[in-house]
Amino acid sequence: ILIFHNINLTNKYILSDNKQMLEFNLFLIDYWYFSVPLFLSIILWFRSETNRGGHRVNCSQLTNLVNKESACLLDVRPKSEFETGAIAGSINIPFEELDNRNDELLKEQENPLVLICKMGRNAALAGEKMQKFGYNKTHVLQGGISSWQQEGLPLVKIK
Repeated sequence: ILIFHNINLTNKYILSDNKQMLEFNLFLIDYWYFSVPLFLSIILWFRSETNRGGHRVNCSQLTNLVNKESACLLDVRPKSEFETGAIAGSINIPFEELDNRNDELLKEQENPLVLICKMGRNAALAGEKMQKFGYNKTHVLQGGISSWQQEGLPLVKIK
């Protein structure tokens, strides 16, 4: 059994933390005309970021899209990174070249398109571009190729 001898000391810190939180809450209430738009902006920003470039898919959902819906895998990493290891069957068009080379995927335009990058950020931006080019079924691999590797899934080396 643990016995605390300095309970008053602990309560002092708890009360000071509660006082700060109370002051913060009072500030939000007193200046509601600043806090409400701030919270709404944060919520709307978060919502737009999570939908940017297409639906987020995890590794198992990506596998299902490929197996059941013949999804096309587009890796937007630089060629040097792509050659070190890529998901089998993926096509490499670096993000910087996407505007000039998007027509290479015209035959896949009706199939789902899963965009892959290192961490997921560039894939979302690439997804926005591909939607402008008419690819409506875009998906982004959540966490990018890093999440694929963390799950221990295979990569193929490209020569």
